[in-house]
Amino acid sequence: MVSENLKSFQEEVEKNIMVFKPVKVGEKEIYPLVEVVEINLTSFHAQYLEPIALVIVEDDDKYLVPLDEKEPSPELLDLVPDNFHHLV
Repeated sequence: MVSENLKSFQEEVEKNIMVFKPVKVGEKEIYPLVEVVEINLTSFHAQYLEPIALVIVEDDDKYLVPLDEKEPSPELLDLVPDNFHHLV
């Protein structure tokens, strides 16, 4: 019964990583990456935001700075396309 309730609860939890608006510092653009966790239950709704990394774009280089002790996935860099800074 407990595992069924836990499985049901997990189906109501949605996790996404969002790229927030960049901050320009000199020639660098800094893109915050934030994990958004959303819980939707019948009588309860909550969102939790956690900054997880910064993507730094400088000239044609792009690198990742983690904000926690976890090893960041290189795939996070792909969330900011190479030409993204030209669109802002």
